[in-house]
Amino acid sequence: MTEFRVGRGHDGPARLGEYIMGTEVFETPLLTGPNISRERMLQYGTLGRDPSNSRPTIAALPFGMELEEIDKAGLGNFDSILLPSLISFSSLDDQTSVLTLRHQLDTIDEIKETVDPSRLIVRIPENIDIDVFKSYIDDFHSKGIRAAAFMFDGYLGSTDLDSIILRSNLPASWLAVAMGKISPSTVPLLYYTGFDVIDTGYAYETAANGVRLWRNDSEHIETGKQQRFCSCSHCESIAEAKHSDLNEILQNHNLDVYESILSESVHAMKSGRLRWLVESMTHVSPNQASIQRQVDKQIYSFIEEFTPTTGADNVPLIGPESYNSPAVKRYRDFLEVRYTPPEGKQIVLLLPCSAKKPYSDSKSHRRFSETIESALGRASGRVAQVILTSPLGIVPRELERIFPAANYDIPVTGDWDAEETSLGAEALITYLNKLDPSCTVVAHVSGGYLGIVKAAESKVSQSIIYTTPETSATSWESRQALQETLVDLKGVLQLKDAPLKQLEEIVRATADFQFGKGAGNILVPKNAKVGGKPYRQIVCRIDKEQICSFIADTGLLSLTLSGAKLIAPLNRYWVRLDAPIVKGGSIFAVGIKEADSSIRPGDEVIVLNNQDEVIAVGRSEMSGREMCELKRGRAVSVRHKVEV
Repeated sequence: MTEFRVGRGHDGPARLGEYIMGTEVFETPLLTGPNISRERMLQYGTLGRDPSNSRPTIAALPFGMELEEIDKAGLGNFDSILLPSLISFSSLDDQTSVLTLRHQLDTIDEIKETVDPSRLIVRIPENIDIDVFKSYIDDFHSKGIRAAAFMFDGYLGSTDLDSIILRSNLPASWLAVAMGKISPSTVPLLYYTGFDVIDTGYAYETAANGVRLWRNDSEHIETGKQQRFCSCSHCESIAEAKHSDLNEILQNHNLDVYESILSESVHAMKSGRLRWLVESMTHVSPNQASIQRQVDKQIYSFIEEFTPTTGADNVPLIGPESYNSPAVKRYRDFLEVRYTPPEGKQIVLLLPCSAKKPYSDSKSHRRFSETIESALGRASGRVAQVILTSPLGIVPRELERIFPAANYDIPVTGDWDAEETSLGAEALITYLNKLDPSCTVVAHVSGGYLGIVKAAESKVSQSIIYTTPETSATSWESRQALQETLVDLKGVLQLKDAPLKQLEEIVRATADFQFGKGAGNILVPKNAKVGGKPYRQIVCRIDKEQICSFIADTGLLSLTLSGAKLIAPLNRYWVRLDAPIVKGGSIFAVGIKEADSSIRPGDEVIVLNNQDEVIAVGRSEMSGREMCELKRGRAVSVRHKVEV
């Protein structure tokens, strides 16, 4: 029997796993190719044409091969079988694509008595309609198929994009195989979009043509001519190599390049930086940048579904490719839909971001805080501080420690492009429209930040006062102008003293951001007692009972059982077990009956029993859909549970 097991960990749809073929266990992601004897690669070939191997392989079943011929063709007991296409007609039209899938279904029925369906890999035609594809996948799934192969032509155009889009509609439990012309620079993108096995056949094709591949380039090798320096052992004698030896040297070098870039991709995934690696590869070619942008546009919901809600300590946002990355766009979406500004604010102070995160730890923002306190004293609580930044748009002070606001890093030039300005302006407009029109906005910004405010000004009701039109916001002159403006406003607006409610505002805003609108008022009602430090931990209690705690390192709330019971009626972020209690410190997917589809890896989740009683709280290790579809794997790491 052949089985694919999804392992623990995510960075987008990229995942770790195991492809079990009899007694052999191949860790995924995995490279595959013809005539491979490398330990970390899986060989493929055509059944009846290529020699058999002692290790399990992927054997392509030729069109028209009869059952008796399969038995005689040397098929290994644990080989996987790639189901046949219709002799090069699969790309003619949609109807032929349907015929290809029907033929494969017929083939399954013919060989199911001899070959376990778990060993079969369905071959997906390139141009099939997405809805037709979905309906046929259900048919294959019902027959026990758990793997699919998609074709790539290497041009990174519509065909390759269609294959990625089709893959995004596979069940979470299926193995996804990328076959065809795949260059090394495309490997990070394919892994990021959820492919578990990636073809290296292009390494052999290029070697046969005298081409040596690099991470993001290639060169034609001519015997006797000076070549690029390569430190690999295979290329030590390439300058003196005979023509008959050159092909083997180039094959080994090219395969090393594939292994290297896949290893780099896996390392990036484990450290939460795979998205950054994928974005960095967009500079290889215009087509690479184009397909990445199309992926973000057309299958954003698929990529976002598997993107963790926490990440690396440092998240590089390089440029336009970062503007709509899942972590960034999700932040903007949540801010628009879930966030509510604190009550009682009469002044909104707009500030520039800082290189140091969170902003409060930076020298510039400490000086801003000193200026506010000096000007307003005990009325400082009447000011809402909002930081303008790209590509997040805005960051309210009370959310500055949440991911990715506390983690992102961008190149700072002082110049903002049109899209950056537009994203910032839209976020600012949305924020200000949630406030009373009588609030006064103080824009203590310059340069590109000033452009955001100017772009938003005509679309908001509040009056805006500019304090730094000619100089940097951090200069002494600008801070002096800010202080004078705030002093004047204190008198004009007759600001009254207001106790600082920084801790309550942080916990309440974080609750809404994390669990949805309304959660903040439930977890932090007016009678709640909140104490702690925003840079370490904040604890919220009601009637001396701890409800939740804010953890500064993650910028998120950790619920107690009491807190979970309070927000359980919101019907969000729940996992339902078909069991009365939780045993042990982990909940596995096999024991989950249902789960909220909005759950993402890293979310705080509420565990319910079959009577809808709260029995545990913990951290999700996979998406809500995976919890329902997978039969293996840790789904929730339990923090608190009802003890019996």
